[in-house]
This record gives sequence, C-alpha cells and structure tokens, in this order.
Amino acid sequence: MDDNTSQTTASEESALSATAEEILRRRAASLAQEAESEEATDMMGILLFRLAEEWYAVRVEDVREIYQEYLVTPIPCVPDFIHGVVNIRGEIISVTDIAMVMRLGRVSTETDMPPAIVIQNDECATAIVVDEIGDIADVPAGGIEPPLSTIDKVQAEFIAGSLHVDSKLVGLLNIERVLQPIGVTD
Repeated sequence: MDDNTSQTTASEESALSATAEEILRRRAASLAQEAESEEATDMMGILLFRLAEEWYAVRVEDVREIYQEYLVTPIPCVPDFIHGVVNIRGEIISVTDIAMVMRLGRVSTETDMPPAIVIQNDECATAIVVDEIGDIADVPAGGIEPPLSTIDKVQAEFIAGSLHVDSKLVGLLNIERVLQPIGVTD
C-alpha cells in the first residue's frame, strides 16, 4: 500500500469518527430532552384545601377560579348541602358545601363567605365552599395511591385517591363524582 492510500484511509476514518461522534452527541442530547419532557409530564398540579382538620386537593386543571367574596342567592327546595347559587359573569353556578356532601359536618361559619373553589368538567360546574384554601403543589402523577380503606363508604366515593404532600396525607377529590347530577348513580 502506498503512502497516498494510507493517508486517504486515515483521513476517511478520522472523518467517519468525527461524524459518528456528532451523531452520538445529537442522539444523547435528544434523549436527554425526551427524559426532561417525560419528567415534566409526569407531574400534576393540585390545589390544596382544608375541610375541618383534614386536607384535600383538586387537580388544578379542574379548577376554573377561586372566590373569596361572592353573594349567594338562596334557592328553596334544594338539598341542605346546596347553599344557593352565584352569578359569575352572567353564568349561574350552584354553591355546594362539599363537607356536607361527604358527611364531614359543615364548612365553618365563622365568616359570612367561606372561600369557594369553582370546579368544572365538560358537563357542568359548581362552587365548592371550603374552610381554607392552601397552596398549589406539583406532585408526581404516579404517586396517587388508592383511598384509605379506613374512611367511610360515602366519603370514599368522593375521593379518587390519596397522596403525600409536605408530610401530609391528602385526599384527592373525585371531581366526576362531585359534579354528577343529584340522584344519578353509576
């Protein structure tokens, strides 16, 4: 083999090696971005709220808005857990005492207007009154455990699961069940 052939082969190998390194570098960068986006999608935003001494949460995607001040119009002949309705920019929305629905007593009446969280799905919306609104937290979507077996059967049907947030056990509200029309069962 002459010197020109060996130089050509060496330069081709060097170019091939550089190309392979570049391809591997791009692939590694692409895989790293996919892992980062997978981590981001594995997280779920929740809004914490308190009923009596227990903490619960709703998915942020199910929350439309939060109200601290509103005027409830009472409605006759409705269940006790319906406080009435509110007019939110022309839309009439029921105000539900979620503590009564879950048989946890009533939301504290220390203030005239307890905080309200307007939750919604594709079919309807309601404002649930709570004792206290907490923080918004990001939790792993895979970290949702089944509801505790020690809770009452009525409460369990309104809880989609439980999760740990800042060393607290939090019940995740089953929005589909809460927004299910009265008298309708699965």
